[in-house]
Amino acid sequence: MNVLTFNAGSSSLKYGIYAIESDGARRLFTRTVSMEPTVSGAKATIASVLGRDVLTDVPLDAIGHRMVFGGTDDVPAFATQVLLARLERFQPLDPLHLPVALAIVRAVCDEFASVPSVVCFDTAFFRELPECARVLPLENSESRLLRRYGFHGLSYEYIRAKMGCELGRRSIVAHLGSGASVAALNDGEPVECTMGFSTLGGIVMATRPGDLDPGVLLYLLESGRKSVAELRRLLEERSGVRALSGGEADLRVLLERSGDARAATAVDVFCTSVVKAIGAFAAVLGGLDTLVFTGGVGEHLAPIRSSIMRRFEHLGMELDRDANDRHADVVSLPSSRVAVRVVATDENATVATATASLVRKKRARV
Repeated sequence: MNVLTFNAGSSSLKYGIYAIESDGARRLFTRTVSMEPTVSGAKATIASVLGRDVLTDVPLDAIGHRMVFGGTDDVPAFATQVLLARLERFQPLDPLHLPVALAIVRAVCDEFASVPSVVCFDTAFFRELPECARVLPLENSESRLLRRYGFHGLSYEYIRAKMGCELGRRSIVAHLGSGASVAALNDGEPVECTMGFSTLGGIVMATRPGDLDPGVLLYLLESGRKSVAELRRLLEERSGVRALSGGEADLRVLLERSGDARAATAVDVFCTSVVKAIGAFAAVLGGLDTLVFTGGVGEHLAPIRSSIMRRFEHLGMELDRDANDRHADVVSLPSSRVAVRVVATDENATVATATASLVRKKRARV
């Protein structure tokens, strides 16, 4: 089965075709193109992508789409008009991702009307979080909707499937990229995560603040310094590493700015936020067997990994500097009590696998 996948981010679109075989999803090709994070930008980008010959050169059996947020019913589902209408109602909850992703799904469904399209949600991986990790500590008459969800689930699912028993009993996965989060797994099942109701919380990110005292937000609103719209833009586009550094959100650039105090502070705050999350989750798990770095930052920035790992020597984590500099699969020493791995993630492969599974189940019922 050949599955075409689309993964719409806030500033890019990843797409590719995967052949689903008995041992998993084999990538036939993938591409990433820049995209203006607006509905009009998404429509222009997908129109260009759909015009490329490569998408018609390979016979397609199904199409899979990554969707960040799906509310309480977030299992993979066919992209029906009923489903898309339900997701449209959630746009105010995730205006950074949902409008763009929905525009792409609709365009693709129009172009490939005879090919089944499936929507796969980032939050589905965390459906079985323990109750104490799901609830919000506030008076809440909408507890089914207003709860902690967790995100980057398609990436975590890929890591779990790829590593299998190598994850160990107590594992922590750090998905570090422009958007970033950390998840704790016990025997492969998620028990905690840094992101909650939205993609704004948790660890510090490129342009998002991570966990922030809500009193700051109340002050900005009640004092009239920010409107709701201005506050959203502040939180989504002008916070995190970008705010701390004075305008630069790319950690690669900041690592090269020797002698720049603001750059150093931004990098240190980012790493420290990750360290605090890993430390807390190690306590939740009652120890740590495996730490996995993934995502663009986690996979490619050795100084970030070493800065984080050095602060866990008390847990018996030992950095292999040479392996880390080479971006080896294992960056901890053989004597390290915690195995530290670097694994390239592939959210689209997870989407392709889930899409193929749903289509096959439907065919089997016919």
